[in-house]
Formats: sequence, C-alpha cells, structure tokens
Amino acid sequence: MLSPGDVVAIYVDNTPSVYARIETVASDIKPHWFQVRLLFLSFPPQEATWILREEYLKGSEFTMRDIPMKIVPLAKPETDDAPVLRKQQDRSDAGSVVSFEKFRKKKHGQDPEEIS
Repeated sequence: MLSPGDVVAIYVDNTPSVYARIETVASDIKPHWFQVRLLFLSFPPQEATWILREEYLKGSEFTMRDIPMKIVPLAKPETDDAPVLRKQQDRSDAGSVVSFEKFRKKKHGQDPEEIS
C-alpha cells in the first residue's frame, strides 16, 4: 500500500493526467476504506482528500462519477547513497591567490601601489 511521501500518477479515463504526492493515509469510518490526502503537483498545487479502498491504492481501477480512475505509483529514483568525493587536487599546480583589494581601490581612484 502507498504511504505518505509517495508520488503517484493519476490516470483519468485511461490517460495519465496529473502527478500527486500522498500526504496522509488514515482509516475511514467505513471498514476497509481510507481517507487519502493528495497534493496534486500542478500549478497551482491543490490538495484533495479521496476516500479509497486499499486495492485502489495498489493500482486497481475505480470510478468517480462513472469516469475510470487509476492511481499508479511511480518508481522511486535510484540513488547512490555513497557520497561523491572530489579528487584531491595536486597543490603543486595550484595558481596564486589574487586579492581583489587592489581592483576595488583602483576602481575608486586610489593608486593600489600607494595603499599596499
């Protein structure tokens, strides 16, 4: 079953229509039904609460006002949990540090040689 934070595609009349993020899943007063709060990832984002059975959250088709609907979970992106380490630079070929102080003073009409 889907859980908060999962992103799903909502199919309306067998056509992918919008993405949504599951915000909460709570038991409804009716047995075997759930109140599912969705954040539709559209412009502007909108929230709605749908009352659904567990099988609908697993991808089974259902209808809303006689229109076929389906919730399809998106695959989680593959992530490499290992941090990417930058190669240590060889400091022997490092350039010299340039102070911008001379440039600032020159811009303001001061002679950079006088100030140093």
